[in-house]
Amino acid sequence: MIVTVLIVLLMGMFDAAMAINVRMALRSAVAEAGYVATQNPANDTDIRNRVRTELNRLQPPVTDAMITIARSQCNTNTPQARIEIRYPFQPLFFNIGPLGNLTLNSETTVPLIGGC
Repeated sequence: MIVTVLIVLLMGMFDAAMAINVRMALRSAVAEAGYVATQNPANDTDIRNRVRTELNRLQPPVTDAMITIARSQCNTNTPQARIEIRYPFQPLFFNIGPLGNLTLNSETTVPLIGGC
């Protein structure tokens, strides 16, 4: 009985560690995309490519539908871009019920130095 509980706990800890690892990778990818957006404000393709390059090890792979790029109005004093990634995380062991439908996300807002 105790061995069963320990195995279930270990599996849960493994899934949690995997989720944290993916979440940290998302944060890093969003930061890199924010850097690209600051330098090349109008180039969505470069921004999306940077995200996909940073997250190329994830399965399922990141698609354009998972990446949102929104810009503030150009008539503001400091135009900004918001970049968000929403990634469907699939736990290895506890992929049932509400635990099987986890969506991890990360976002950043950066100033657009070169304008809109």
